[in-house]
Amino acid sequence: MYSLILKDFLMLKKMLLIITGLITLWYILQFSSIFIIALAGFLFISNTGSFEDRNNSHIMLNSLPINRKSIISSKYIGALIFGIVTVCLASLFQVVFYFVFDAYTQPFPEIYDLLIGMLCIFLFTSIYYPILYKFGEKYTRIIMMFIGFTIIVFGNIMMHLFKDKIETIKLFLSQFTANQLILTGSVITVLLFLLSWLGTIKIYEAKDF
Repeated sequence: MYSLILKDFLMLKKMLLIITGLITLWYILQFSSIFIIALAGFLFISNTGSFEDRNNSHIMLNSLPINRKSIISSKYIGALIFGIVTVCLASLFQVVFYFVFDAYTQPFPEIYDLLIGMLCIFLFTSIYYPILYKFGEKYTRIIMMFIGFTIIVFGNIMMHLFKDKIETIKLFLSQFTANQLILTGSVITVLLFLLSWLGTIKIYEAKDF
């Protein structure tokens, strides 16, 4: 398992340098921590999956004495590790930019921002890997673009339909504290992550290479 996780990080060492450079740029532009952590996660996860698919690494991996459950588990654990590293890196960058360059209004990111950024990585992982291992990298790009487009269109439609009920929705949400809302979102996202993990194992174990 350790070797599989290490393989993904070594395989994408150039991409990791690019991601680090982008994080630096985003902090120079003073983007939010949520955006920085989430987008860095999207880049890492999508490149991890697509690189193996393009190079037919699955054939080589399945010729080794490694069970398929371990191969998929390494992807999800790798996403978790990358998320934790990115959260730490984002915190370090904000400290540097706050004290050295007098940027940002506080030395550390809000804990909620770090958590939401991490949850975004979990959510993307939960959606991306089952689709990747079911349909392959080529169709996954099309499906992910369609999902993104659908979310944007559906969001605009919902905003239009409920524009007269925004105050009612705000009043309803005001009954809950920020901690309660974040906790609920975290539980739902983690459950989706675990279900996706198990589902992707089933998909991968049923594939023929």
